[in-house]
Amino acid sequence: MILIIGGACQGKTALARELSGMGEEQFACCQADGVTDGVTAALGKRFLTGFHGWIRQILEAGEDPEEFVRQILREDPELVTMDEVGCGIVPVERLERDYREAVGRAGQLLAQNASQVFRVICGIPVRIKG
Repeated sequence: MILIIGGACQGKTALARELSGMGEEQFACCQADGVTDGVTAALGKRFLTGFHGWIRQILEAGEDPEEFVRQILREDPELVTMDEVGCGIVPVERLERDYREAVGRAGQLLAQNASQVFRVICGIPVRIKG
């Protein structure tokens, strides 16, 4: 699996398309702030973008994000993109703090199991694993 991380709108999806050679129709996509595929859309897909959005959906449903990540890992996707959400001011709202924590833990699990990890900043990918 290839994991691509970075801030919002930094070029992760463009790199995902380039590395996969696939068009957008091949990707299951979740965005925390807009058009989303539901959690079940992620299951069985080879290419997942906006993984942090599914973590939010799972937390809001009162379910365990770690179990979802482990289920995704068992399905062995080829490529996952995920926003880094832990930078900046610590949110006042408990759910927002829990969300940041859960995304960070999900990222750790995904990175441990990834053969390659890229961080994208200003459209420039930097390989940090593999």
